[in-house]
Amino acid sequence: MKPRDPRRILHSNSTQKGGNAGSDQSKLNASLNSAMQGNLGALRQEDQLEKKLVPSSTIKPPDITRQFTSSLRNIADILSASQASTSSPVPSQIPSSQPVQSHQGVMETKDVLSESGNLRNRTGLASEEANAGPPRPMNANAWSDVEHLFEGFDDKQKAAIQRERARRLEEQKKMFAVRKLCLVLDLDHTLLNSAKASEYFTSFVEVDPVHDEMLSKKEEQDREKPYRHLFRFPHMAMWTKLRPGIWNFLEKASKLFELHLYTMGNKYYATEMAKLLDPKGDLFSGRVISRGDDGEPDDGNERVPKSKDLEGVLGMESAVVIMDDSIRVWPHNKLNLIVVERYIYFPCSRRQFGLPGPSLLEIDHDERPEDGTLASSLGVIERIHQNFFAHESLEEADVRNILASEQKKILAGCRIVFSRVFPVGEAKPHMHPLWQTAEQFGAVCTNQIDEQVTHVVANSLGTDKVNWALSVGKFVVYPGWVEASALLYRRANEQDFAIKQQ
Repeated sequence: MKPRDPRRILHSNSTQKGGNAGSDQSKLNASLNSAMQGNLGALRQEDQLEKKLVPSSTIKPPDITRQFTSSLRNIADILSASQASTSSPVPSQIPSSQPVQSHQGVMETKDVLSESGNLRNRTGLASEEANAGPPRPMNANAWSDVEHLFEGFDDKQKAAIQRERARRLEEQKKMFAVRKLCLVLDLDHTLLNSAKASEYFTSFVEVDPVHDEMLSKKEEQDREKPYRHLFRFPHMAMWTKLRPGIWNFLEKASKLFELHLYTMGNKYYATEMAKLLDPKGDLFSGRVISRGDDGEPDDGNERVPKSKDLEGVLGMESAVVIMDDSIRVWPHNKLNLIVVERYIYFPCSRRQFGLPGPSLLEIDHDERPEDGTLASSLGVIERIHQNFFAHESLEEADVRNILASEQKKILAGCRIVFSRVFPVGEAKPHMHPLWQTAEQFGAVCTNQIDEQVTHVVANSLGTDKVNWALSVGKFVVYPGWVEASALLYRRANEQDFAIKQQ
């Protein structure tokens, strides 16, 4: 396995000199293992594909990026009907949350880490303990009291790691001088969706003739607009559909962040997409990471998921925000991650993830740019940037703490009881992904019904808890309500996910 980012050994002051560094860091990492969870079964096929990515454990790796309903519309569309309104009041009177507003790693350091073994085992950061406590405050730039982490490294290796840290701190200082942080953007299913043919065919084999004709007409109309969203690449036998709101997102995000593109696609694909999104070269300025850039061989197998890291990204992890549709490809940087709903426009992408029902193309419907995923994410990163630079000491500020704080606001004030959402006889319901997602985003979850309960989350009517909630005027919602709130960083309107009596 490729050694982890050398910055990780330098980042935490949560371990005290002479203490158990592995244990404390394990708890920190494990607390995030509870983050962004909520896969309720719609991505079982993807689960099987991704099993190789993270070592198996008693806790299922988190992923709240499943498609929310079997209906024709995606989550942003489901919620938009009552976007500006607050949830219908009940006796508890809980207000709905509003939207929250050449850089490759040093080769010498990589060689040092390869020789010295896997840092995951040295620091214990890969451990995913089930009983982890809440994340501890972090200071990514702390250097004192970490000498014990260097046990086993010789002087040359230590010096190489220290030089890498110094280089990154200097990069970060330059960013801070212009009030910028780093934003790493996943490409496929986050910013856009592409449908391509096999390299052995010249036709668009992933798009049938009927939809190909639809796309051709749309592409012709789209050419007349100042900002295009649909592109055909004959030389790559590919259609690419940009996510609605992308141009506004990139323009505003680039003023606050140094933007990086990160794709599991090959270098050629990454280059073409970068030119599409940034024709003048001003937004990314060559900061594009693709498959093979991490030093792992490109085996041509795009179906096998691989992990991502921040090795080729500017600065320290305390100043890096990541946007991706999957948490599993970032096993070492979950605290930096904003998970977004997968953008699935083409039918072949729905099949890829094992999702039933038609795609956005098939129903001729798309996200709305003004209140869709990218608009919500823009509000989150703007809030992170604002809070970061409002900190008294930028050296002590950390985007991970800010992001965790923002998440806690989403479902604050909600007290949730689950009814037949978990398997019958579940001994540890608090370890279920949905329970953990709700708590990460500020809710209090309990097994007991009482007057303080505000929501009963269920899959159907008829249970005692559901009947009680209906009789006393509490919210009764599908599990998608929790996940929708987590993905869009605002409390979803309960009426959009209400389980209604016939």
